[in-house]
Amino acid sequence: MLEPTWTALKHHRRIHQIVATLVRFGAQDVLVRLGLGRLLNDAAAAEPGDGLPASTAQRLRMALEALGPTFIKCGQILASRSDILPPEWVSELQALHSNAATLPWAELQAQVLDDLGCELDRVFAEFDTQPLAAASMAQVYRARLLNGDQVVVKVQRPGLRATMTADLQLLESVAQLIEQNEALAVYQPRQLVRQLARAMLEELDFTQEGQHGESLAHNFAGDPNIVIPRIYWAYSSQRLLVQQFLPSFTPLEREALIAQGLDPGLLAQRGARAFIKMLLEDGLFHGDPHPGNLRAMSDNRVGFIDLGMVGRLDERRRFEVMTFMRALTEGSTEALIGVLIDWSGERVQDLTHIERAAREYMARHTGRALKMSALITDFLDLMREHRLMLPPDLLVLFKALITADGVLTRLDPELDLVAAAKPAVEKMLREQVSWKVAKRFGIEGLELGRGVLGDLPKLTRLLVHRLKHGVLDLKVDMPGIEKLERSLRLASTRLSLALLISALLIAFGPQIAAAGPVWHGLSAIGWLAGLATLGGLLAFLWSLFKG
Repeated sequence: MLEPTWTALKHHRRIHQIVATLVRFGAQDVLVRLGLGRLLNDAAAAEPGDGLPASTAQRLRMALEALGPTFIKCGQILASRSDILPPEWVSELQALHSNAATLPWAELQAQVLDDLGCELDRVFAEFDTQPLAAASMAQVYRARLLNGDQVVVKVQRPGLRATMTADLQLLESVAQLIEQNEALAVYQPRQLVRQLARAMLEELDFTQEGQHGESLAHNFAGDPNIVIPRIYWAYSSQRLLVQQFLPSFTPLEREALIAQGLDPGLLAQRGARAFIKMLLEDGLFHGDPHPGNLRAMSDNRVGFIDLGMVGRLDERRRFEVMTFMRALTEGSTEALIGVLIDWSGERVQDLTHIERAAREYMARHTGRALKMSALITDFLDLMREHRLMLPPDLLVLFKALITADGVLTRLDPELDLVAAAKPAVEKMLREQVSWKVAKRFGIEGLELGRGVLGDLPKLTRLLVHRLKHGVLDLKVDMPGIEKLERSLRLASTRLSLALLISALLIAFGPQIAAAGPVWHGLSAIGWLAGLATLGGLLAFLWSLFKG
């Protein structure tokens, strides 16, 4: 409790600003829902503005945009959490944009020159100081290198890292307070904040984005139809990224693409195949393939830009995703149940309930055309309904799939991303039962077995030695064992006391019963003993009933 209190004191001014902004946009009831209503006293002077929308989700989205990059990114990540948020909130948070007021070149120039280590004319033959685009985290400029290459220059806004780091510390403390509410702790707010922090800190380091680009370029080196911008490392740093300019058209203007001699259907097919390859073969995929990040290029090539956010899937997770897609394409309820159990982990309390939900889900989507975005949206609704939470990497994956499906189907309304994935799913399934995979598993099993067999003589000698000398310790970890031990000790004490009293009564009862005045043939002490026995019997019966 001390840490969040100290953080709150350290960032008191920022807390006041956040609460006042929420109040100004009429979104203060969000704090009440999170159990943070006491913070409203910190903004008593603030009043809601006029003409605000009726929806709380809309008002929250406006407040997040006003609070800046950290909270915009927080909202964007929450927009991927269809497993915990209702559809109207997800839809509104998906509308969050990172557009921001354009900073004049004079405020960025000193930082750019510092990162380059020289004047602009030592690197660029031309540099347009009017930005192509301005977002909450960076501004992008067109330029031409001295060797004639056309490039784009991405410049981070000054002082951004310090601001975001402070906001993330504050959000961590707020999440810790929210987690004290048992009803909200199930949503793991601290884990959400940590996911946000990882994503933001990685996105703040432009060298990470450059490395993502190089990895994707390597994965598509044999495919001339997929283009990833080249990174100019000699001029790039954490706050400055210089990369190849891709002359292209926006992929959403279908008629304009046709007028330019391009084939939107072919572009959609190539984009779909590329995305499926990223997911199932490479395990590294574009995390935010919105319309501005997919480029339609000459010769019907597809370009992927802005790789600040990527998703990663290890081999096991790719196999699980493959199983999920196979369950959809083949209508296999059993495969879907298995995936649900794997992804939900300890949260599965009622397997029968999960099985019934999976069968209802498959019944809704079997026997008709499959649309990836609708399948995933319904699946996330299923997870939310049954209070099951997905791992963070899968949420990035599902958000990317929904986004890519929306972009590609606008290019080609007939595109079926589920059908496009089927060849890759079948290929991966064949590889899983191939001799190559069996050989690898066999080698790994032999290595494990060799290690165990190598240690077996030593372990056996140690076990025999300890058995011989009676020094073998067995430790069993059972939750609640201490409570059980106390209950057993108390029960044995009571039983021993009862046996002792019974023995004393049998030995001295007749003498005690005969002592004292007699009434109706029974002494006064005998009457008292009878009443005590009756009371004890009633107490015993009551304890049984209560237990």
